[in-house]
Amino acid sequence: MGYNYSIDEIKKKVKISLGILFRNDSFLLENGANERSVAHKLAEYLQIQFPDWNVDCEYNRKGLAQKILDRIHECSKQKKTDRVYPDIIVHRRNTDDNLLVVEIKIKDEDCCDIEKLKKFTSTSGDFKYRLGLFIKFNEKEPLRWFENGTKTAN
Repeated sequence: MGYNYSIDEIKKKVKISLGILFRNDSFLLENGANERSVAHKLAEYLQIQFPDWNVDCEYNRKGLAQKILDRIHECSKQKKTDRVYPDIIVHRRNTDDNLLVVEIKIKDEDCCDIEKLKKFTSTSGDFKYRLGLFIKFNEKEPLRWFENGTKTAN
């Protein structure tokens, strides 16, 4: 894996990006904009912080194949397949270099997002993202980090 940032550096860059989002785009959060709108703006700011990586929204590929998380459909009655579309990823396209995966919630929490982050960051899984991040914007402590398939201390 071609990681060139420490975990602390990644977290710092995410916090800088979130600060820019809050400063420039609070309108989106205050006025009920769709989660995808917020994810798109955050991804723009993350791209500035990670210029040597690709930052993509709703990216559904692993190489040329569909992005699949084995048995993720079991986390919800509404989920019919194991295909996944992470809100934001920081990666190098068409490689196994996966730095950060982000799931965002504006309103209610989705238990599937937590399960996805555990699977995406698992060292025994197909993706092995260095870090996962769950952001729930309407909470006092909005960030939950994941590493090696488990939630970590912030």
